[in-house]
Amino acid sequence: MSSAKVRHLPRGLWIVLAALAVIALFVVDLCVGPAKITLSNLAVVFDPNTVEHIAFFRIRMPAALMAVGVGLSLGLAGAVMQTILNNPLASPFTLGVSSAASLGAAIVFVMAVPMVFVTGGALLVALLSVFVIFAVGKYIAMSNSSLVLAGIALNFLFDAFLSLIQYRASEESLSYIVFWTMGGLTRGSYTQGWIMLSVFVIVFAVLLRNAWNLTALKFGEARADALGVPVQRVKIVSLISASVLTALAVSFCGKIGFIGLAAPHLARRLVSEDQRFYLTGSAILGAMILLFSSIVSKLIVPGVVVPIGIISSIIGIPFLVYALVSQRRQR
Repeated sequence: MSSAKVRHLPRGLWIVLAALAVIALFVVDLCVGPAKITLSNLAVVFDPNTVEHIAFFRIRMPAALMAVGVGLSLGLAGAVMQTILNNPLASPFTLGVSSAASLGAAIVFVMAVPMVFVTGGALLVALLSVFVIFAVGKYIAMSNSSLVLAGIALNFLFDAFLSLIQYRASEESLSYIVFWTMGGLTRGSYTQGWIMLSVFVIVFAVLLRNAWNLTALKFGEARADALGVPVQRVKIVSLISASVLTALAVSFCGKIGFIGLAAPHLARRLVSEDQRFYLTGSAILGAMILLFSSIVSKLIVPGVVVPIGIISSIIGIPFLVYALVSQRRQR
């Protein structure tokens, strides 16, 4: 098949192919790790007395579920933020939402309150950061590009506060905070995985109902308003939805960067700007990238699982460079 025909495959087919890739990577992720599991010895994982059984069902399966749920969520959150701001550089990471959620989780750690409040702390600070960015932006009439720069500034501010908390934290709290700043799937559980997937399904359904409105926003707020789109309501609902997904992902797995930047860029090239396909494609590609990062994190150093946040950042940097070059060409 020629490259021209590949580029013009139907959008639905691209999404099906990406979904099949997610399933394949999910299976590979379950098999990769210190305890080798292959098709030839797959039966051993069902023997509860083996190391392979423990590795498969207690470590790898929850981590793989988390990779899918977090990847779907961050991919969708990034797509929403890029649509709302009409800026290819927008993402939970570049807007500071991820850092804000990490700061909220760290505050809960050092306050020595029950761990169940970690998600609440992450969500509260993440929503606060979004409110500050857009309240200030509206007050001084910032452009969408300026809002992204304001988000990057907040990102550095939250990271500075996070470093201060680390400096003053106890040894036990420090270990948790370091894990959250690097990002990882190894502490995930079945409960967290199903919660992540369930919240994603609910938020995705809400956003998909607004797909036409979000598509209209790509033509500018003035034109969308003329078409009868409740611009402010759609923006608020979409941004809160993206913040909830980001905060939940960070509270479970720590700060995992660039998934929300890379997945929407790939989706845009494959399925265009129609939000029905764009939101779906971004979410699926987010899961695909994070599963691939998970596999690499277990292969790069034999017997050691490298924090997945490091791998996802390395993978995402080329997409950031591409976004900058693309934005420069459009001027």
